[in-house]
Amino acid sequence: MDRTDIQESLKKVPLFQGLSPRDYDPISKAMIHRKFESAGVIVHEEDLENQTFFIIISGEVHVTVLSTEGKQTILATLRPGDFFGEMSILDGEPRSATVVAAANCELLMLYRKSFLDIMQTYPKIAIHMLITMSRRLRRSNRHINTLSKMSVYGRVADVILQLANEKGERIGDMIMIHNPPTHQELAEMAGTSRETVSRILSQLRKKHYITADRKKMVVLNEEELYD
Repeated sequence: MDRTDIQESLKKVPLFQGLSPRDYDPISKAMIHRKFESAGVIVHEEDLENQTFFIIISGEVHVTVLSTEGKQTILATLRPGDFFGEMSILDGEPRSATVVAAANCELLMLYRKSFLDIMQTYPKIAIHMLITMSRRLRRSNRHINTLSKMSVYGRVADVILQLANEKGERIGDMIMIHNPPTHQELAEMAGTSRETVSRILSQLRKKHYITADRKKMVVLNEEELYD
């Protein structure tokens, strides 16, 4: 990816919206292009190396943590235009989560000095980043409340509704989710087991709330999933 390609990619990233055309040149010069294959670990939880910031250009990544029992939970799925790695750069603490490529992905990377220089030079970017971080914190709080208060059935239904909201295509009264997560990934998002997810999805099919195969999931009755 040459500098022109990087500039064109940055123009599609919400974090950099509102910059003048000439601002993209110095920012693109600091960016490093990286590729990761599916299931590749990009960042390790508790890693002391905290000098890099990442922007997703293509593909998806899972943000995950391990419980004390060694059980993995997916906290979030990030997609093109999203970023990660900023917390460790800002507070100097170890990485707070593991980030794994959920599919083959392309990233742009900034080292700490370049990241901080850009934040100081372009306050609009810093403000936009704070807004995004606040939204993520609210979403994380909601996720924690969901895991602690809802039944496992409710948690799985909530994950499906989140997917529908974030990446679903509304077609009339239905919502199409292309390339849905595997049963194992759904289990890690809902804080349960793969077997439980398979059982609940079977129940949802029988009730005609959803249909699903490997390529797509269709929400047929959104209102019933909210109940």
